[in-house]
Amino acid sequence: MTNQLALSDPQLSLIVELLEREHKELLVEIRHTDNAVFRAGLKERLAMVETLVNEAKALMHVEKA
Repeated sequence: MTNQLALSDPQLSLIVELLEREHKELLVEIRHTDNAVFRAGLKERLAMVETLVNEAKALMHVEKA
């Protein structure tokens, strides 16, 4: 299932900023967790956040071109 979202440039920039902050926080949380199952879930979330950051940044570059 694919959904679409209509965002202004400032909204897209904010989303990228929030995702990048989440990325940094997840890296710290992954380093500090002792529970392997919890760590695996955090790594899955990190991968999803990385994908979203890359897609949002690509969209920003497309819209500027």
